[in-house]
Amino acid sequence: MLISINNPLRNNSRPKIGVALSGGGLRGTTHIGALKALIDYKIPIDYISGTSAGAIVATMYACGYSPQQMQSIIKNIRVQDLIDLKVTTSDLFKHGFKWLMNGRFRFWSVLPTGLLKGDKIENFLVSLWKQRTVRDTKIPLAITAVDINSADTVFFISPLPPNRTILNARYYHNAVLAEAVRASISIPGVFYPKKYRGMTLVDGAVKNNLPTDILHHMGADKIIAVDLGYSGQPNYEIDSVGEILMQCIEIMGREVTLMKSEQYADLIIRPTSYDLNHKDFKQANEFIKRGYQATLEKIRDIKDFI
Repeated sequence: MLISINNPLRNNSRPKIGVALSGGGLRGTTHIGALKALIDYKIPIDYISGTSAGAIVATMYACGYSPQQMQSIIKNIRVQDLIDLKVTTSDLFKHGFKWLMNGRFRFWSVLPTGLLKGDKIENFLVSLWKQRTVRDTKIPLAITAVDINSADTVFFISPLPPNRTILNARYYHNAVLAEAVRASISIPGVFYPKKYRGMTLVDGAVKNNLPTDILHHMGADKIIAVDLGYSGQPNYEIDSVGEILMQCIEIMGREVTLMKSEQYADLIIRPTSYDLNHKDFKQANEFIKRGYQATLEKIRDIKDFI
């Protein structure tokens, strides 16, 4: 049974609170612990936004799932059931050999636009939210993606106030949640981009890994951000093309967060989790604990500005 979220927007005696959840791959489960701590200490959440992994957790919360329910769902996920390879090794050899024999071999031309089709994970998301749209959530929600063709930020969002001042951005209010989140998690080179209304959408982290700005424009007076992004620590275990690509995205995300996201956040929570195995789904419970503890350490500060 879904939790009932009392929308406190009607209460004008306190500031309206927005919570932004960053991308972070498997680290995204850390957000569940952060939300649990906020709920346990009765911190109201009036608006919520998310990018990539943060978009999944933000959407689940906005639809009424409790952190306990999220944790239970994660416990029962079989990762192999969500993987649908778009290309096989034999495909690469076949296309590569063809180009080689034609005397026009270009290595990059035989690579697909993504390794995973993303259909299975989108079907999983549909099982969570059916055909709900961003208009159907219990509290206002914003999900970010990027149109790789135009470089515009795309916000799948509950209807905004008239004042929209984010440059190079588009807004969609009727998107099906599963499609919106599928777009937001489309890590370049890993997931095949999501086609939507003539756009080619990739992971929102490319431009906005910690979407605090949109919460400001939605009407939030105070913004709490949970940042799982790269914090500058050395990484000497990068030994594949995929890991190089992911590290590049992490570095870009960090720079964007420092330049843009932090100016809108009243408080940033940065759980420490880089000592955990980010490839082991069995570590999800530990990530959740780290999120809870890091948020607990900031509860006094949060209550002060509320």
